[in-house]
Amino acid sequence: MQATDPNSRLKSQRASVVLIILSDPQARRYLEELLNGRDEFKLEFCENPAEAAQIAHKLLPDAILLDANLDKVDSAVTCSHLRSDPHLSGAPILVMLDPLDRKAKAQALEAGADDFISKPFDALELLARLRTLTRLHHYDKLFADLERFKWMAAHAQEGYLLLDSLAIIQYANERAINMLNLPENPVGLDFIVAVQANYVARPIETWQTWYEDPSPCFVMRPENIQARAFWMVLEALDTDIGPVTQRIVRLRDVTEKMSIYQDIRRFHDTVTHKLRTPISLLATSVSLINSQLKNLSAEEIKELMQTAAKGAERLVWQVRDVLTYVDAPLSLEIGTPVEIGQIPVILKELCEKFSIQDVELSLPASLAGTQITLTPDALELVLSEALENAKKFHPERAPKLDICIGESEPGMIHIRITDNGVTLSAEQLSWAWLPYFQGEKAFTGELPGMGLGFPLMATLVWGSGGTLRLGNRPDGPGVVVEMKIPCAQG
Repeated sequence: MQATDPNSRLKSQRASVVLIILSDPQARRYLEELLNGRDEFKLEFCENPAEAAQIAHKLLPDAILLDANLDKVDSAVTCSHLRSDPHLSGAPILVMLDPLDRKAKAQALEAGADDFISKPFDALELLARLRTLTRLHHYDKLFADLERFKWMAAHAQEGYLLLDSLAIIQYANERAINMLNLPENPVGLDFIVAVQANYVARPIETWQTWYEDPSPCFVMRPENIQARAFWMVLEALDTDIGPVTQRIVRLRDVTEKMSIYQDIRRFHDTVTHKLRTPISLLATSVSLINSQLKNLSAEEIKELMQTAAKGAERLVWQVRDVLTYVDAPLSLEIGTPVEIGQIPVILKELCEKFSIQDVELSLPASLAGTQITLTPDALELVLSEALENAKKFHPERAPKLDICIGESEPGMIHIRITDNGVTLSAEQLSWAWLPYFQGEKAFTGELPGMGLGFPLMATLVWGSGGTLRLGNRPDGPGVVVEMKIPCAQG
């Protein structure tokens, strides 16, 4: 994306508002001729000193030019009224007076005047004084605005940056630095280049014109084997901060919202693939029996009924997987902490259920009475998913399992389950944590289950305060599942 002339996007400087309080018509005409033709100043006149404070409060001028010789009004009183307004406390006041009138000068200083210019004044001197006062006032406002902005940005949960007219970073809070992977001090870096180094914009048409028209735009850091895709929305506001217009950029992390949307899509795809086949088997067989009953032989009816039963059984198992995953957290709340000594009994029942013959268990007798934060039902679910996955992904559906239980550290029980099935790719290892994802190369829907086994284990182990790790065996084909589960207190 090529940058264009910054003046077409951000105005570099606005005119300084100067409020002139005087009652001499001739002096007003002279000041108008001197200053009105200059783009750097916008003049506002007040001929009634009684209204000066009210007008100044409304205008919030960058400088006030006050005549010391006002008709029927003490200019020092007017100056004092102006300075008493908190909104005008920083506005510089330049008083026009007779250089020999020391009393008026002292009164003006006491009332809050900042500077003086002698009458009759020199045009070049007046211009120089006004430029200096307005510039210093702008710098004061810039500093105050920046301090407020930085304080708010530093305490924000979102990323904030401040860009100049060339989209060069002038400030970035810590969150923005992390989100854009910027160096610790990013001041002076090109914002456009920084975004494009790690992110892809969506829609691309919005990003291509973002420099000139900062409409909200999504940017995405693509998914890799270490991390899922990271989404954020980029919003901007061109605003005056001090004497120049700068761009405030806000970065909002919307990864969770996008992930929820993608999870819903993945759930829909999985349900469509997984449920279509058993429903079709069931519906087609029953429909044929119903419509052709008189023309079918007993053998044909039996065959169709067997097909329908196969579809119904498969459908029941698919729906059961979903309901088990949804209800899994409840198993942590129902029941008391389970003793480690119950694991052999649970494993025996599960091995019979899944027809797994070769299991070697290592459990020190000293830990048999130790309780962990899983309930019996939760522990059975965790072990059931581990054994079912071991069989499902073994080439011959006959896994050899080594289960080792020990105390890895005080108060933590370590359960290590190793099988001799297949070695998973880095992609499969990272995606195994995602619900409704299965590790088949092409998603056909024919692999048993709904892709909820490992996510269910993670839900229960994490919910008990433990940790879970999935990795490949270092000494051959197969995977290793490691759990660390806290011991129950009391």
